[in-house]
Amino acid sequence: MWSDDDREQRQRERQALADWWAGDRSTPFVLTRRSGYGVCDVLFPNWRADLRFNLRFAAMYVIGKCPFSWLKVWCYRRFGVRIGRGVYIAPGVFIDAFYPRLIELDDGCYLGVGCRVLTHEFTAGFFRAGRVRVGKGSVIGGWSIIRCGVTLGQSVTTGLGSVVVRDVADGVTVGGVPAKPLQSRGGA
Repeated sequence: MWSDDDREQRQRERQALADWWAGDRSTPFVLTRRSGYGVCDVLFPNWRADLRFNLRFAAMYVIGKCPFSWLKVWCYRRFGVRIGRGVYIAPGVFIDAFYPRLIELDDGCYLGVGCRVLTHEFTAGFFRAGRVRVGKGSVIGGWSIIRCGVTLGQSVTTGLGSVVVRDVADGVTVGGVPAKPLQSRGGA
């Protein structure tokens, strides 16, 4: 049973999430996990919200398996992903279905085979959601993971299998787990 304090706290957190969505979402949204109720009680206030998420996840999972980039781009745009011109999405790319509206892919981006672009994460202590921006002409290497709340500048390259947990400046190549700068354009 939930206490009155739990109900009030849950309602405050639902309002904080609504306020975050109404704002500019420039900083990630973070919920601390509580013992009285689960984070999903905040994120999915009713069965309709839960059903919508599961249907969106199933559709986006199927779209991710499609071999045609142009079709994936068209479909992902319908789910709210902001995608520029000339973006290529390789087979097996996972676009997070939790908050696809938080993803922006600028002109000429390339998302390599099996990479993951995430807009949320759960840990033992918190839930975090944040915007992901991939700058013009950037390349996300195959099987790389881009964490929620991360911005990749223009002409950024992430190496194969990298886990990008921090913003990356324009023209930088990163690699590793966690990803660290390997080189910059211009010989640096």
